Amino acid sequence: MIRIGICDDETTYRGQIKAICSAYLNAQDQRCEFVEFRSGGEVLDYQGEKIHLLFLDIEMPGANGLEVLSKVRKNEKIWRIVFVTSHKELKWETVDLKTLAFLEKPLDRVGIETCLKTVVREEKENIEIVYKTIDGTGYIPLDRIVLVQAKGNYVSISCETEEISGFSSIKDIEEQTDGTTVIRTHKSYLANLQHVAKMNGATLQMTNGAVVPVGRKYVFPVKEAYFAFIKSVTIDRNR
Repeated sequence: MIRIGICDDETTYRGQIKAICSAYLNAQDQRCEFVEFRSGGEVLDYQGEKIHLLFLDIEMPGANGLEVLSKVRKNEKIWRIVFVTSHKELKWETVDLKTLAFLEKPLDRVGIETCLKTVVREEKENIEIVYKTIDGTGYIPLDRIVLVQAKGNYVSISCETEEISGFSSIKDIEEQTDGTTVIRTHKSYLANLQHVAKMNGATLQMTNGAVVPVGRKYVFPVKEAYFAFIKSVTIDRNR
């Protein structure tokens, strides 16, 4: 199930986006549902199920699209955003991990379909990581993991708002995340590139405020992986 949010104060544009999304996803045999918003404030008040893709107008009364982005960066209810606007000069202000694309009005069907294709692919790549618990087995989506730290006989899995203890080895988590955005930075640490706020030489500043060390032998591969990830988000995402 893909849940699409559409936030625009103009009914015409909401209807147009919904019609294009419905036609494309139905043709792909992809189940979907829609949540419509008339203002940025309604998005910020949203408490429903996870929205996989939010089409967000920039210019609206009250909280505009850029203000909404700044407030939902750590909100797991809103997963990916496509900005829709007539103001192309604002494009670079919308760049963010959550941002899939910047579409100019009048809307282009191909642009919307490309965004849908990307979010369906990324959702499939968002695998669940398995870890052992006292009671049995726990599961956590890849994109929720900020970092993993080895602590003796268990691992500490840090998320934006919680910390989980798992009775698994860091090697086990590393094997499950091989080829994903979770990479080894140190003998005792894994970090998720999706949650790196800044790279400072031998440390990574994470979005939850944690600082992850980068071991000497990992400095080059971590830098290489980090800049490749940034390029994939800012340039290659919708190719």
